[in-house]
Amino acid sequence: MTPMFCLSRKNTVPPQGFWCECPLDPEVIVGGDYDDLISRCAKHLESVGIVPPVNLALLVQDSLCRRLAGYEGCIPCSQVKQTIGFMEIVRWVHAMWAFATNSGFQCVEQEEAERRAEICAACPNQISTSGCWGCKGIAGLLPAIAGARKTSRDSQLKACGVCGCFNQVSVHIPIDVQGSEGLNFPDWCWKNPNSQ
Repeated sequence: MTPMFCLSRKNTVPPQGFWCECPLDPEVIVGGDYDDLISRCAKHLESVGIVPPVNLALLVQDSLCRRLAGYEGCIPCSQVKQTIGFMEIVRWVHAMWAFATNSGFQCVEQEEAERRAEICAACPNQISTSGCWGCKGIAGLLPAIAGARKTSRDSQLKACGVCGCFNQVSVHIPIDVQGSEGLNFPDWCWKNPNSQ
């Protein structure tokens, strides 16, 4: 299944609330908010023996938008635009500092980096950050930070819309130096402490 439609504003309650048919199993799922809807759908799939796909959030958005045909908050996924703020950039710089001082630039195993990259590549929370000078400057540091480390998904990795970290780099960095405490990562995210 390839999702076609995405929510442009996940914090805005759509008409009749957050409910839709759960992808891969046509059970109607009702959530209190966007994150709760995805979490409940994932739990439902697990309860019927289906492993939730890494792009479950996109599939849920698509299902919800198909229910809401014509709703202005649903647009083609290719048109969804997000931005990254100054605090996300600051958080990323702090994580890089901790990576240098706490772990001496010690990366995770390649297999783990690949697992993380697969999750990030399918995540609807990825955003492009090519606009501001700060992002361009930080992007120029990537080879110096990650070195020759790559994953098979690098061409699909952007920045994380939750924490602001550059996914091409963060997938290689130990979780304990990333400075992402207190952020609301989706249930399927490798940075979510409950998914460890």
